[in-house]
Amino acid sequence: MAGGAALCLLLFIYNAELAAALPFGNMRHVLCFLPLASVFPLFARKQGVRLHGWMAAMSMIALIGALIMPLQAAWRQAPALQSAWFAPHVTAYVISYGWLTVAALMALSSYARPAGAEAEMRAAESLVVLAFPLLTFGLGSGALWADEAWGAYWSWDIKETWALLTWCLYLMWFHLRRSTPLLSRRPLLILAWVAVLITFLVVNLLPKISSLHSYAS
Repeated sequence: MAGGAALCLLLFIYNAELAAALPFGNMRHVLCFLPLASVFPLFARKQGVRLHGWMAAMSMIALIGALIMPLQAAWRQAPALQSAWFAPHVTAYVISYGWLTVAALMALSSYARPAGAEAEMRAAESLVVLAFPLLTFGLGSGALWADEAWGAYWSWDIKETWALLTWCLYLMWFHLRRSTPLLSRRPLLILAWVAVLITFLVVNLLPKISSLHSYAS
């Protein structure tokens, strides 16, 4: 895992050299960076559950996605991306999406392993607790960046709308903690992750969707 993270860091540096800028501007760049989200909790144990394999699975999925994307060696940073908000906004979102993906994979796996379902879901919940502040920062910093770039904090662009919906679903997950058993909240956690996939992938990759964020395709 440490060796894989080191190789991903080298790939990140290589992409930066090709792009002559921080390589967060297109889908391939972001998918190459996503495995680095596994570094922080690399050797962590959450609720007695080791996270190594889950982080490796998330990293593998991201890198397979990156291999499918074109190299885009000629990509250059669009004017809208030349902002001080660029790095913290994208970094917060990508790391949170990585951890939320691991949490969703654990939730899906818990259906197949009833004996360890409670422990896996508690570990998944711990990751959601880590990821949600980053998700919140990404949403807030995006609004500030939008005001700087487009003159309005919010424009109901399709990506903004799905980002808000995603945040609301995870907020609902927390609001139900006291009234709903953990295992009964699994469907909501998986549904929220589906919203992450739509926000992160579908909105950018479907060619007929018009978005202010289309430069990230």
